[in-house]
Amino acid sequence: MSLISLIVPGTRDEPFRNGELATYRRLLLEQDGVDGVEVIWAGSTPGERSIVGVHPMIQVVDEAADNVSLLRQGLTVAKGELLVILDPSREYGPEALLQVLNALRTSTADVVVGVPRSSRRLLSPGGVRGKTLSILGRLALGTSDGLSGLAALRRSAVRSLVMENQKISGSRILLDVLTWCSGRLVDVPVNTGRNDQRRIDAVRLDDVRQLKRVLDHRFGTLSRLVQFCLVGASGMFVDLSLYALLLWFLASVGFGGTVDPGRGFTWPMFVAGSLSIWAAMSWNFLLNRRLTFNDTRAGSIVRQYLTYALGNALGIVVSLTLRLYLPSRFGVFARHRLAAAVVGIVVATGISFSMSRWIVFRRKPGRPGPVAEEATPDASDPEKALV
Repeated sequence: MSLISLIVPGTRDEPFRNGELATYRRLLLEQDGVDGVEVIWAGSTPGERSIVGVHPMIQVVDEAADNVSLLRQGLTVAKGELLVILDPSREYGPEALLQVLNALRTSTADVVVGVPRSSRRLLSPGGVRGKTLSILGRLALGTSDGLSGLAALRRSAVRSLVMENQKISGSRILLDVLTWCSGRLVDVPVNTGRNDQRRIDAVRLDDVRQLKRVLDHRFGTLSRLVQFCLVGASGMFVDLSLYALLLWFLASVGFGGTVDPGRGFTWPMFVAGSLSIWAAMSWNFLLNRRLTFNDTRAGSIVRQYLTYALGNALGIVVSLTLRLYLPSRFGVFARHRLAAAVVGIVVATGISFSMSRWIVFRRKPGRPGPVAEEATPDASDPEKALV
């Protein structure tokens, strides 16, 4: 026997028809082996029009919350062994809920994503575009439909969520599920209402942040390394541009000139290289703190910058040494000093990433999140609990 939690997060009174949620609950209760169904309405409005006839009902009301925050609040009060998450802005019929739930119960999957059949036809009229999007989605997200509004998952797949006590925002419900769910994920084609328009809102900054969180969760250090290298590429542009500018400026005022093999480095090269490396390091720090390791920005930025500089000192020394040594020993680098700088940057990148990932931007363990009893002040009233 199992208890099912149907969680419905929404930032407004979504267009459920009167009694539709009650129908969902009744059909779920009719399934073999289902001991009970609790409906959790997590919304910024009470949703009176949508929850007609649903008893018992748990309501999580937060006027300032968005979809993702409401979803997480709904999950904290859910007690079911099996969880069904439903986006109220989409027209999923009762049979769609049964399709994802039955697929979860009859398989070894931990998370089942409902992929609307209508959207599959829409995305693949000739097969090429749809298959390409499906392959890319599966590789990056683990599902061919990252915008789905219906998913069923086991309680065990939520275990990492309760350890994460952060201010998370966003509007894509499934993308948030993919940032903390664990285990095996499968897609199941489901039927949708005739008027389901596959609403795709304009992409916002929060949506990009959600996508980054999914990639970080799925690929871990590899995702961070790719982002670190992209930031490093922009830093290399800053470094080389400033280095060339400083060399030109110093030569124009009577310092610098050509470098002969065996002569050794010159002080103008040292000054230009040091200043350009410092500028690039500061640029990389700001971008990595804001983008690559954006979940570790707590604390003093000054202290973190100093730790970053000390932690990357070895990489800086390697980069500067190669930049100065190679032109003094090899004619090709004496003629192409920027190439020597590139070699130093590439070698130092591996060192800098390792120091940044595991020392400078090391994430502290989060505090445990609220438990269900704490999130439901009126636990004695089975009809309604307001948070």
